[in-house]
Amino acid sequence: VLVIEKNAAFERLNEDKFWQKQKCILITTQGQAARGTRRLIQRLSTEHKLPVYVFCDNDSYGYYIYSVIKHGSISLSHASDRLGTPTAKFIGLTSTDVEKYKLQNFTIKAEDVDIKRTQEMMNYEWFKSPGWQKELKLLIDTKRKAELESLSGKGLRFVTEVYLPEKIKNQDFLD
Repeated sequence: VLVIEKNAAFERLNEDKFWQKQKCILITTQGQAARGTRRLIQRLSTEHKLPVYVFCDNDSYGYYIYSVIKHGSISLSHASDRLGTPTAKFIGLTSTDVEKYKLQNFTIKAEDVDIKRTQEMMNYEWFKSPGWQKELKLLIDTKRKAELESLSGKGLRFVTEVYLPEKIKNQDFLD
């Protein structure tokens, strides 16, 4: 199951028949996932034993979308066992990817609010792993963020033919 933050990225993946090539289910959240969508993702994971990968922007908002899918939201913590998918993995854009794929020309300056939010996230229990700490620190240090659309700077089909297939093959994700 590939959960996609943005509808434009979903449309690109669908148009390129990524679901057929990678034998997966595509789900778009169009931003923060609604409860029904989170429940569907959770059920696909637990009842059908399907792996879940979350494809989001390289910014604090994208990281938060991932954390809500994985752990549930703070406001609905009483329903986290039905709405969270603890096995979900982040396969979205990272600051490391910006360097690796030479996307520096396609980044956006992180605003003070982005930096502040990212600094707060470094203290969240679910972002304490070394991988997440590295990514959050890189975003703070470089003061730049990248949206999924930046991947199209490498070509229209880059995301479906290079980026995601490489990340899946190399199991290059955060959890």
